[in-house]
Amino acid sequence: MPLQEQTSLWSDTTIKMLDGYSGTLQTGSVLHETDLTSNVLLLAYGGEGELAMDGEGCHIGASFACHVVKGASFTLTARSDELYYIVIMYEASSMEGASHAMPSYRKHPLQNSFIQNPVTQAEWIQNAEKIVGKWRRGEGLERFHAHALLQGMIYELIMEYERGQGGAESDLVDVVVSYISSHYRQNLELKELAALAGCSVRQLQRRFKQEKQLGPMEYVIQLRMENASRMLHHTDASIGEIADKMGYRDMYYFSRAFKKYYGVPPLRYRLDAAKETDANYAQSLLRNRMASSYESDQGPVICHMRGEYPVIRSPQRIAVLDVQYADHLLALGLSPAGSVGLGSGTFHFPQYIRAGLQGTEILGTYEYPNLLAVERLSPDLIICTEVHDQYYERLSRVAPVLMFKRNESWQNILGLFGELTGKRAEAKRILADYHRRTTLLSEELAPVLAGKSVALIRPLDSLVRVHSASHRTGSVLYRDLGLPVPLFVADTTDTAYHISVERLPAVQASHYFLLSNEIMQEGISATEQRVWGMLDTDERQQIHSVDAATWIGCYGPKGINGIVDQIEQALLA
Repeated sequence: MPLQEQTSLWSDTTIKMLDGYSGTLQTGSVLHETDLTSNVLLLAYGGEGELAMDGEGCHIGASFACHVVKGASFTLTARSDELYYIVIMYEASSMEGASHAMPSYRKHPLQNSFIQNPVTQAEWIQNAEKIVGKWRRGEGLERFHAHALLQGMIYELIMEYERGQGGAESDLVDVVVSYISSHYRQNLELKELAALAGCSVRQLQRRFKQEKQLGPMEYVIQLRMENASRMLHHTDASIGEIADKMGYRDMYYFSRAFKKYYGVPPLRYRLDAAKETDANYAQSLLRNRMASSYESDQGPVICHMRGEYPVIRSPQRIAVLDVQYADHLLALGLSPAGSVGLGSGTFHFPQYIRAGLQGTEILGTYEYPNLLAVERLSPDLIICTEVHDQYYERLSRVAPVLMFKRNESWQNILGLFGELTGKRAEAKRILADYHRRTTLLSEELAPVLAGKSVALIRPLDSLVRVHSASHRTGSVLYRDLGLPVPLFVADTTDTAYHISVERLPAVQASHYFLLSNEIMQEGISATEQRVWGMLDTDERQQIHSVDAATWIGCYGPKGINGIVDQIEQALLA
C-alpha cells in the first residue's frame, strides 16, 4: 500500500477503550477468553507460563505484551510463581465520514494477533495500570485521559512490532532477553545463551550490545542487582537469603558484586535507605503489619497499626468506629459504650445486632464519625480502622486508640478482642464452633454443587464487580465453605475483577449471590436491573439477592454466621 494512503488511513483511525481489569494467576491457574468481541491488549509479568492463541501455544517469560484481535481466543496459564496480568479491551475504527476503512495492508498490527516477549519497559505495565485505574473511576475527563494513554501505548506496541519484523537478528536478542528474565537467578553462561539463540558467542555479544547497550552477562547482573535492591528496600530478608534468591551461593561474593554495582555493601545500602526516610519507614512498617499480640510480664500486649497497647486491665467503656467491632464485642457477651451506625441521614444499627445495642450511644457513621459525641462519651478505649487515621491525634487525646486494618481477618480480630477483654476462652469457642459448622456444611454442599460453580457479584454504577477468594466475604464462600469457584475467577490476590455487564455471561456460574445496594439506595439501580435482565433468562442459573451493606460492611462473628445462614438456605433450599 502506498505510504500516502497508509498515512491517510492512520489519520482517520480512532481508538476507543471498552473495558479493562487486572488480576493475578497463581501457579497452575488459567485465564481463558473465547470469541473476543473486541481487540485485546494483554500484559503480564511475574513467573513463567504458556500462552495459547487460537490453538497455537508459546512459552512466555517473566514479562510480555500480547495483542489479540476481535473474534480470536486466548488461554494464559501460570507455570511458575505468580503472573500479574492486565487486560484492556478496545476497538479501532475509522472516524465518521472518513473515506477509508480500517487499514488492511498485509500484516497490519491492529488486524493481527502477536506477542512482544519480553516486555523490558517497566513503564508499559505502569501505564497499563494507570489506564485501567482511570477507566475504573468512570469520570468523563478520567476516561478521556485513559483513551489518550491507550492510544500512546498502542503506538509504542506497534513500533515494537514493526521493529521486530526486521529479521531474525532482532528475534535472537528477544529470545535471549526472555530466557534471562526468567532464569537470571540461575548460573548462566555465554555459551548456553548463544546456543539458545542459535549463533556464536561473538555474534550474540555484538547484537546484544547494539540493542541493549550492554552485554548479555551484564544484563544478567543488572537484573540480579535491581531485584536485590528491591528486596533490601522492602523486605527484612537477610543478606544470605537475598544472595541465595539472586543465584549467588556465596554471600560474600554477592556482597562484593553488589558493592561494585552500587558503590556500597548491601547492609550499608539497606541502612542508608532506611535512614533517608527513618520516620516514614518506621511508620510504614507499623501500618502494614498484621494485628497481633504477645505476652509480657505485665500481661498481653496488642500490636496494631499505630503501635502497641499493653492490657493492664480490661477496658469497661469501649467506643468502636466500625460496626464490625460492635459485632465482635456482642459475640463475646459485651456491649460497646458507643458505636458508629449505618446510614447517612438516619443512623441505625444492623438489625441482626440491634437488640444488643439498646444502651449504646450512636457516634455517627463509619465514614463520618461524630467526634464531639466520642468526646462526650468519655470512653476508656477507642477502636478504629485506617480510614480514621486523620482523626487519630484528636481521638488519642480522649482515650487510648487501637487502629486495625478494616480488612483484617475477623478471626484474628476476635482473638485479639478475647485478649483485650479477658474473654480468651469465649473467643476460642466461637472460632471452634464456626470451623466445625462450615466444615460440616461444606461436606453437605459438595454433592449438591457437583459440576456447578458459585459467583459473588456486586453491580456498581456502570460495571459489575466479581469477587474472588481474596475478598473477605469471598473467603467465606470459597475458603471456609469450599464452594466451587467459576473458571472465570482465577485464584488471585486481587479481591475482585471489574467487568462490563455485557461480559457477565463469561463468568458462567450456576449460582450468583448478588450483593444488592437496594436498601442503601432505596431502590434497584439501572445496572442492577440490567444484571437481573441478563441472568434471569437462563433457567440453569439461580440468583440469590443479598444485602450488600450487611454482607460487606458488617463483618464480625455474628454477621459472618448470618452470611453462612443465608448461603445454607439458598443452596440447600
